[in-house]
Amino acid sequence: MPLSWSSRLKIAKGTARGLAYLHECSPRKFIHGDIKPSNILLDNEFQPHISDFGLNKLMNITGCNPSSSSGFMGGALPYTNSVHPERSNSYRAPEARIPGSRPTQKWDVYSFGVVLLELLTGKSPELSSPTTSTSTEIQDLVKWVRKGFEEENPLSEMVDPLLLQEVHAKKEVLAVFHVALACTEGDPEIRPRMKTASENLERIGT
Repeated sequence: MPLSWSSRLKIAKGTARGLAYLHECSPRKFIHGDIKPSNILLDNEFQPHISDFGLNKLMNITGCNPSSSSGFMGGALPYTNSVHPERSNSYRAPEARIPGSRPTQKWDVYSFGVVLLELLTGKSPELSSPTTSTSTEIQDLVKWVRKGFEEENPLSEMVDPLLLQEVHAKKEVLAVFHVALACTEGDPEIRPRMKTASENLERIGT
């Protein structure tokens, strides 16, 4: 079942609140380190619950690979139409892909921004586009959306076609796009804190 805009916005807000709590309110101001759709579980009312928190380190100690152990294709968010298995690296911030780099909360902010872009576009973080009749080019979702805004492409070319019927949500969709773009800035110093991202999302649709 495709998700309505109200359900997607509820998932975005709930996930942001959960991450903001981990970052700001928990005793040790934790870092999740592996935000992706298969680690965002939904109940019957589409209320999100962040899972796998703390399991990354445990799996690394025991020699398991967290990214291959979940077995999810599209994760707990049933809106993507990708045929590719979920890859943790697609959600990692650019600085997180450098060997030996130390985790920061801004890593989670970037990963959350990628999940937001999935909710908005209905696409996988890795886009496959045909270049010839026999080959395809893998594009980065973040770069694709940024290019679309820079070139001032119509919103209809980037948003999930299933949302185009909900005309009343256009302003809300655009506002969430701006939050997602802020979260996926290449420079971690420019990205907002999760608390700020959550507060900005809470203002949308109220």
